[in-house]
Amino acid sequence: MIRLWCKLFYRQSKKHWLHLIINNLGLTLGITSLIMVLLYFNNEKSYDQWNPNKDTIYKVSHKMFNGEYFDTTTVPEGPVSTEVIPEISAFVSTKTEYSKDVITYNDISIFQGKMLEVDSNFFDFFPHPILKGNPEEILKANNSVVISSSVEKKLFGNASSYGKTIKVGNKEYIVTGVYELQRPSIIEPQVLFKKEIDNRLWWGNYNRYTFYRVKEGTDIPALEKKMFQVFEENYFRKEAKELGISVQEYVDIQGAIPFVESLESVRLFTKGDGSLEGKGNYPLLVSMLILSILIIAISCVNFINLSIATAVFRAKEVGIQKSNGVSKGQIITQYFLEIGIQCLLSFFLALVLVELIVPHFNDFIGKELAITSGGVVFRVFLIVIALIGGIGSVIGGYIANFDINKVLKGNFSRSKRMIIMRNGMLGLQFVISGFFLIGSLVMYAQLKYMNEKDTGFSGEQIITVAFNNPEGNYWEQYQLIKQELEKHPGIITIGASSVSPGLTQNFTLDMDYLGKVVEVTGIPTDFGYFDMMGVAMASGRDFSATFSSDSLNTIIFNKTAIKALGIKDPIQKKINLIGKELTIIGVVNDYHIKGYDKKIAPAFYVHFNTIEWFNETFETVHFKIKEREMYKTIADIEQFWNEEIETSYPFTYAFMDKQFKKTFEKYEQQKIIFLSLTLIVIIISLLGLFALSTLTIQQRYKEIAIRKTLGATTLVIMKQLFKDFFRITVMASFILLPLAFYSTSLWLDNFIYKIDMPVWPYLLTPFLLLLLVFMVVGVKSYKATKVDLIKYLKFE
Repeated sequence: MIRLWCKLFYRQSKKHWLHLIINNLGLTLGITSLIMVLLYFNNEKSYDQWNPNKDTIYKVSHKMFNGEYFDTTTVPEGPVSTEVIPEISAFVSTKTEYSKDVITYNDISIFQGKMLEVDSNFFDFFPHPILKGNPEEILKANNSVVISSSVEKKLFGNASSYGKTIKVGNKEYIVTGVYELQRPSIIEPQVLFKKEIDNRLWWGNYNRYTFYRVKEGTDIPALEKKMFQVFEENYFRKEAKELGISVQEYVDIQGAIPFVESLESVRLFTKGDGSLEGKGNYPLLVSMLILSILIIAISCVNFINLSIATAVFRAKEVGIQKSNGVSKGQIITQYFLEIGIQCLLSFFLALVLVELIVPHFNDFIGKELAITSGGVVFRVFLIVIALIGGIGSVIGGYIANFDINKVLKGNFSRSKRMIIMRNGMLGLQFVISGFFLIGSLVMYAQLKYMNEKDTGFSGEQIITVAFNNPEGNYWEQYQLIKQELEKHPGIITIGASSVSPGLTQNFTLDMDYLGKVVEVTGIPTDFGYFDMMGVAMASGRDFSATFSSDSLNTIIFNKTAIKALGIKDPIQKKINLIGKELTIIGVVNDYHIKGYDKKIAPAFYVHFNTIEWFNETFETVHFKIKEREMYKTIADIEQFWNEEIETSYPFTYAFMDKQFKKTFEKYEQQKIIFLSLTLIVIIISLLGLFALSTLTIQQRYKEIAIRKTLGATTLVIMKQLFKDFFRITVMASFILLPLAFYSTSLWLDNFIYKIDMPVWPYLLTPFLLLLLVFMVVGVKSYKATKVDLIKYLKFE
């Protein structure tokens, strides 16, 4: 029996090969989308799931007085809180940035990033498997270094690194351990050093990440209350007393409230900016997952519609089977088999597509997704089995219930309920397609705005060159660079500041003006920096080498800082900075540094020499280069850099305008992902439209034949066939427009600087949907007007 069913399926597939291809194409695309989204979702959800201590480890963060969140902590709060709060059994802290340096062993040198200073008990919190060394001793000595197995492979090949001496920069370290790095994690270091013990009680300096291990069953809200009390007793009371205000008043104007986040929630749900490996985008993940489920749903609806449309051609076959005594159960089983073959074929084709797509997708999003990870394929296989059951039941049940007398005469009744259901499914597809299309168009408009928006500075012809030697004296090297390269005919000017647009390194200080305290970003600069950057002064003047005081006791604010501090007529006003009185000589126009999803922060600018340690706060040099001699000049800078500045380090540079555009790179990725899903949805919806129009028009062949017999023209018949689809499209548009408006408004709320909601996507999308309907249904309708009248009227 199964052999006969397979033979019948093969013959029908040859006869209706186009329907078979369209059917499986839609389902294959749907399954492919689901697998890709699940792989991405599974990866993001799996951060630190490998860690056996994940349920008892919490990361410490702070809610600042201005509503912002700091992921970082102060030096003393870890040890003090662990000592006085019994629920905390241990703490570990790390630096907040990876470092990079040249590592040398004998004649082999590598430039290694992701190096991190940590407390000696780091592996108690993040237990990466120790391959070599004593876990209790590997980070005890100050000159010890622990490396990952991949770094060992690069430096030592197949030889053992344990106990060997390596050079990191100019310092020698003994390799006391090798570990196998577990991924993914919010901290993924390749090289670990012991962090120097810092006993300074700086309760106001947030400069490290801190994690607590808490006892099982700890009441987290009660713990956070005790953490606040630690701050209150050790810091807030003293500061409030000096200001002559209450503790609560101090907290309201200058304080920070500590709280904790579980280790496994940090990647996706942290209130701050994440950890060393960044922050995931949970709303995007959920949106992609929901949309992939919708895609698979409309794929199934299309599959059902097109299968039913094809089954109409087999109605007489079913009628003959039933007249020969074949039961409904056998007919349903036959169609279960056929649907199973098609679904499994689509599943295996989807696996092939995913295998081809994953490497490119990994390069695009910077991941290491694998089709074998997380049991995704098995879960999707179970979904496919469920689809076989669901689709097979619908199609098999529909065909098995054919009226034998009518099908053998060529008559098929059109159930009103079935028509409403199919039209509803088609309308749903139009809603989803239109939703995706409007979302893509609004994303395009916002990103076009971001690419074209005035940043407030001119980054064209400016390259940013990074210092890579952490032991170098950047200030002295910078003076040498200016002395030698300002004479170069291709260089217009050379400058530096502690903050370069597109890069996030900065520091903040609390500034007090007439009792009003504002957190202000500090940006030490060199003379002529604003002129180089093309940033206009709102009032006053820029720093100038002609005024000796400009490198000693002057300061410039941006307009946002002046407004926040409430300084009226600021020029020549005095303000205190770290105990030093400075004179305001200018106000500079606001310009963007961190991207359009961040507010322009209050900022002050001083010369590097104004405060002793300010000339240690920069890591890059800016070169403004003549356009015609761009690449020759860059080559000359590189040669000088490699010979005179950093002889053993790679020369790395970036164009400033491109560097800034990286601040919204993730939104460009969202746009491309969303556009890809949109194209898939539109293709699947067109397949669905093709299926439903085929089924509907087939069922109206007799009506068409009668109309032609009575003299109806081709145009009149096409109009009759088209109007139902037109009505469905219009109704779908009325539903999708408010849904799309609400959703895209939420997405635009991610941006501080955004477009007004454009009208044209909401006008263009219904028009495009109608155009596609007209193209598909129009072709099918025109072909239907050419039916053989005798074939469909011979029984009348």
